[in-house]
Amino acid sequence: MKRPWKNLSKKKFITLISVASVIAGAGTTYAWVGNPFGTSLVGRQSDNQDKVLTPVNQFVTPAGQQVEFGGNPISVKVRPDGKTAAVVIGRKDYGGDGINIVDLKTGALIKNNFSLKLDHMWGLAYSPDGSKLYATGSSGKTGKIVVMAVAEDGTPTVNNTIDLPLAAVGDNINPQDIAVGPDGNTLLVALNRDNSLGVIDLQTNQLTARIPVGNAPTGVVVNGNMAYVTNVGGKKAEPGDFTVNSSGTPIVAWPTGSSATGTVSIVDLSSNTVTKTVSVGLQPARMTVSGQYVFVANTNSDTVSVIDSKSGDVVQTIDIKPYPNAPLGSAPNAVKMINDHQLVVSLGRNNALAVYNWSSPKEKPGLAGLVPTAWFPVDIEIDAENKRLLVANADGVGSLGPDRNLTIQGISVTGHSSYAQQGSISMIPFPSSNSDLVKSTDEVYADNNWFGITGRNAKPRQNKKLDAMPERIGEPSPIKHVFYIVKENRTYDQVFGDIGKGNSEPALTQFGEDVTPNLHKLANTFPLLDNFYVSGIQSASGHQWVMQATNTDYEDKETDVANVRSYPGGAGDSLAYASTGHIWDNALAHNVPVVNFGEDNTKFTGPEKFGTWMDWYNDYLILSGQKQGDLHVPIGHYQAQTDIPSLNPITYKPFPNFNSAIPDQYRYEIFKRKFDEYVKNNNLPGLVQMWVMNDHTAGTSKNFPTPQSQVADNDLAVGKIVDLISHSPYWKDSLIVITEDDAQNGLDHVDGHRAPALLISPWIKRGITDSHYWTVINMVRSIEQILGLPPMNQNDASATPMSELFTNEPDFTPYDFEPNRIPLDALNPGSDTPAGTTPVTPVTAEKEDIQKKWMEWSDKNKDSFAGENASPDKVNANMLNHVIWYATSGFDKPYPGEQKVLTPDEVAAQPESKAPSPAKN
Repeated sequence: MKRPWKNLSKKKFITLISVASVIAGAGTTYAWVGNPFGTSLVGRQSDNQDKVLTPVNQFVTPAGQQVEFGGNPISVKVRPDGKTAAVVIGRKDYGGDGINIVDLKTGALIKNNFSLKLDHMWGLAYSPDGSKLYATGSSGKTGKIVVMAVAEDGTPTVNNTIDLPLAAVGDNINPQDIAVGPDGNTLLVALNRDNSLGVIDLQTNQLTARIPVGNAPTGVVVNGNMAYVTNVGGKKAEPGDFTVNSSGTPIVAWPTGSSATGTVSIVDLSSNTVTKTVSVGLQPARMTVSGQYVFVANTNSDTVSVIDSKSGDVVQTIDIKPYPNAPLGSAPNAVKMINDHQLVVSLGRNNALAVYNWSSPKEKPGLAGLVPTAWFPVDIEIDAENKRLLVANADGVGSLGPDRNLTIQGISVTGHSSYAQQGSISMIPFPSSNSDLVKSTDEVYADNNWFGITGRNAKPRQNKKLDAMPERIGEPSPIKHVFYIVKENRTYDQVFGDIGKGNSEPALTQFGEDVTPNLHKLANTFPLLDNFYVSGIQSASGHQWVMQATNTDYEDKETDVANVRSYPGGAGDSLAYASTGHIWDNALAHNVPVVNFGEDNTKFTGPEKFGTWMDWYNDYLILSGQKQGDLHVPIGHYQAQTDIPSLNPITYKPFPNFNSAIPDQYRYEIFKRKFDEYVKNNNLPGLVQMWVMNDHTAGTSKNFPTPQSQVADNDLAVGKIVDLISHSPYWKDSLIVITEDDAQNGLDHVDGHRAPALLISPWIKRGITDSHYWTVINMVRSIEQILGLPPMNQNDASATPMSELFTNEPDFTPYDFEPNRIPLDALNPGSDTPAGTTPVTPVTAEKEDIQKKWMEWSDKNKDSFAGENASPDKVNANMLNHVIWYATSGFDKPYPGEQKVLTPDEVAAQPESKAPSPAKN
């Protein structure tokens, strides 16, 4: 593609933004809807090892010198002598641990993985003389501050650790950013779950004050005798405010569930009182002080607020738009001032720095240009000695763990586990010339697929003929109904490794054709997508990406520190919801009816005793006519609940949420009854979204089916759903879209984000293998393109629909589901009520003892899998991955990367099993 920048390097720099307008508007006669990433695989590109493709529809080509290391860096600080910098890793055992020390002259790591003996970490601060280094984090439920002595070469030694009390709402107080007080004898720490600013006396190592501020404080800076604290959750709720919960705190919210306010608390440190609460943008994060002004990055409203410290008022709001008329989605999360007049803003979602020429709040700053970083920058520091910016990139270069030769989440680190993160620091020279900024802006546009974005989102044309995938949003399609089905946690190779075509690895197959005959038949009948990726690491981020085509800065950082505050694996936290809304919000806002079956529902409760898996299985047998009798829970007595107001009215409440104790066959029967009503009344909504999740499994818990049986149950339910739709009057104008929410519980030979996905319709090409790069963002964009919905944010605005998979020559042949090949009621050994069937994979006598031990472990954790308190990912994923592997291989095949079959105690002793389950924090 020819890019108009190329001829502009000699023009005056002031023309850059007008040139950007030309580029963003290029292609307004929109014709091409192909895939800009071709058949590239996620990871380093073979033709350019410095170029990495992420699973979120972006290349990263970071500027400057890169320092890579395992884990997710959250904060970076330069030592006052300017010789070294410290970087803290967000969570233990997911690729890195503790603190790394970087030599700023050479870029070498002089200390790697210096352990703080913490599970989660966040903030950093040096003492004014650089002799001390302070870090915040927690171990279990106890928030902590680690005090370190710093040697001449910059390497730290732990002096002592200060334990913090529990939060006012209970459990972990969750300390985040810290700053040294103006007297040098105190530490100021944002006590995130306590909604307070903590004051630590460094002489006594005691918490001497907890100053109430706003909701979920995160950032702290000091200016004179005043501290400024960003409150991600905004103002305290008042009587009459509409609220949605976040980790025990009511957050003032919109009907979409997302937070509606953001504030900065100004604290007088002489009296330890808040003198003013300043309204800023949504979900404010980090700040910087320059002269009399405090600059605040507002992640959920794409703005920077400028506060005059003399008046305490917001005197300017800078709109962050990386290209003209850009929708929300840049997620600015950190700011610094360089060269006395250039404001540098970290754009977390754009993998870039935005450089603004700023003179005073009376003048609108001009965007000088963009500079590429690595994946998801979260913090900026100034290396004044070398005139460079240090950028902490939380996701760095993605799941590229081969450089580490460790075991992450029970999987050997070869870049195949979504948890095998390689974070990085970008050491970027200050912008020195206009031509450099022109070139780097060009790179950011290319990396984010912004060239031609106006044409890609051009207004619909009148009198266009039907097109299965319209060229423009709003143009007609014969497809009127989309079924969006979300499953749980499997990689591509786990399911399709044995399919015999495409980029598949048979050795990694755990749930092959005998377990998943329907998924295999569907992938052979419709396109096999062997280069498809989910964008989240686990359910808390995965469900946000699947339903929002983005993830908030708040939730991405929560994922990177193992979700201390909450675990919204199926909703449950206002701050995890983007201000741009969910796909159902988009549909409802544009008069497309929606019905929801299970997705983002947080509870399923009723008056009767919940019962066992067998009780719900018997209910399925009765509902399907295979057995006579009364249901143990009449339909409708148990009701699904959600904390998202806009989702509640469109949720079909008899359909269960996440719960491994309820078979997916039961879910199918509930769906079938409602679908039959839609057929009878001719009123099927345009968007039908559904969560069928028993491919998650319950390990080898007693009184639950084996992992193979639960995956087979899920497979049969999917097959029946497609069968039902395809034999109905709605088949002729329907599309079925199927994806996992994440792929965390398996191994894949390409990348840990690669997952099985399906597009099913008369209007979809049949019998092909499609190796083009696709993600769930492309899925969302395809749904929007067909239903006439505008993009919600920058991610789906830049994404292309999956056009080449569609055809205007439909094949209306219906799909006939494949019966399960293994019994659905094969309960795990040791169950109280044998179902008369034997486990799918027989176990030799010598392995019965180890099988029994794993059953005991699963049984101890069964309340996390099932029942009224069930939630995705409550148990440690390393433990669950091991038991599922053993159960599917007869307990005699070592886990990948290990030499023998291990007992639960042996697996529990692995470092990655020490990382707590995110849902328990």
